[in-house]
Amino acid sequence: MARYSHSIVEYYPENEGHKCGYCKGLDTNFNHGMWAHSLTVQDYQSLIDRGWRRSGCYCYKPTMDQTCCPLYTIRCEALDYRISKSQKKILKRMTKFLKNELLNNSAEKGEDQQDNIDINNEELLTYEKHLAKAEKHASEMNVMSVDDELSERLSVSPVEAKSQASKNLASVSWNNRKQPTNSESKNSLHVRNEIINAVPRKKAKLLRLERKQNKLLAQGKSQSEIESIIREKKQQKQQNNVKTLEELFDEVYNGLKRLELRLVRTAPMSSEYLKTSKESYEVYKKYQTTIHGMSVERATEQQYTRFLVKSPVQQWIPDGGPPQGYGSFHEQYWLDNELIAVGVIDILPSCVSSVYFFYDPAYNQLSLGTFSSLREVYLTRQLNKIVSDLKYYYMGFYIHTCPKMRYKARMQPSKLLCPETYVWCDIEPCLIKLDKEKYSRLNEDIDAIDENGVVDIREALILYQHIAMPYKKYKAQRTSARCRITQQEKREVEEYASLVGMPCARKMLLYRYSSFSDT
Repeated sequence: MARYSHSIVEYYPENEGHKCGYCKGLDTNFNHGMWAHSLTVQDYQSLIDRGWRRSGCYCYKPTMDQTCCPLYTIRCEALDYRISKSQKKILKRMTKFLKNELLNNSAEKGEDQQDNIDINNEELLTYEKHLAKAEKHASEMNVMSVDDELSERLSVSPVEAKSQASKNLASVSWNNRKQPTNSESKNSLHVRNEIINAVPRKKAKLLRLERKQNKLLAQGKSQSEIESIIREKKQQKQQNNVKTLEELFDEVYNGLKRLELRLVRTAPMSSEYLKTSKESYEVYKKYQTTIHGMSVERATEQQYTRFLVKSPVQQWIPDGGPPQGYGSFHEQYWLDNELIAVGVIDILPSCVSSVYFFYDPAYNQLSLGTFSSLREVYLTRQLNKIVSDLKYYYMGFYIHTCPKMRYKARMQPSKLLCPETYVWCDIEPCLIKLDKEKYSRLNEDIDAIDENGVVDIREALILYQHIAMPYKKYKAQRTSARCRITQQEKREVEEYASLVGMPCARKMLLYRYSSFSDT
């Protein structure tokens, strides 16, 4: 039979409350969960567009109307990104640091220094809880046969081929360690352009302003007319001087210090990652023990690998796709050949999805959390020049009840995912609603429904005894074996299908145990 890539998941129906990493409530955090043994990039894209998120191989979806701190999926419209003044300061601070002009005590403390992290350490406990069960069932996850009617449904749709001209429009420098040529410097990850701080002195500005006012007075203009003309000129000048994100990154100067970014694949683990795995773990250990107060005993290399290296997201390298394909990656930040930070990301058909970010606390003054967010927006924009459908930057969850997580709302323009209808809503009106109620439907169309949540359980796909089959055949097979499906199991499958949505339920394989003793 033809070989297909399958998503295989194991759903956990229990919905017990556990400790919240944000408000510290002991049993107030509620999530739906499932273990992903394998995920195609298409299926994972669909899942995060329904409020799911992965922590290693464990996928969870907050029970929004019950949990103490509702987590709203947030995405930034990367192609229209507008950088703020405070974010520009962070890029300038990095430039000064690379030029040895930043003093150790010159860091500006504030919300912009927060990390782009919303997977808290409590999720690690949930991950470890289900790990043993998932490993026990791993041997049953190979698909030996697929019903003929399912073959087309389970095959991965190829990305539309792009022209060679589009491919060459702006290729991303993934692992370039050479000095760029003049023609390459604009798009290189290792930009070496000098920043020229041509700030006029205040006295000179005032003299020019006075000359302009006197000239307009001589023309017979009134004072109000003069103020209006000067205001319009100032606004026009500001608009003309607005720099793109690409231009700002071009100004990140690394003359005396060298900043290099390397994108290395982690699923499967590439040779590039394996060569640097020890360095990555050491940075992670410093970060967790210093920033999050995790004990050294808990921050083991095994725990790090399970949490941030292993991924169920399958590698996919189609024609016309990103240079290194889709899947899970680490973006490593090297300073003078020393690893100082790592961004854990998934590159999916429509987006770059931020999973986690950790850094060496010795560089805390650089606001690396925000710097990495800007860098990942930049990466998204570069990839869009190759793959037009890839145009969003997913920042994980926005948590309005947690002040430290509100910085994500400043990544503009952004949208929040409605937890009931799964449509994207502009963030500004959403914030007004969330100021009043911590849980909100967000979608203002009162007649809108979750169309993909209308369940036809017969079409949900099941993996049972190494065979992929629709639920209706699974039910018939169990009945013929005199092992009828209980109402509890039926409700469990229906709940799963409504949470992942029928498009996913029709493609992903839901593992069912060979015997009830395995549950």
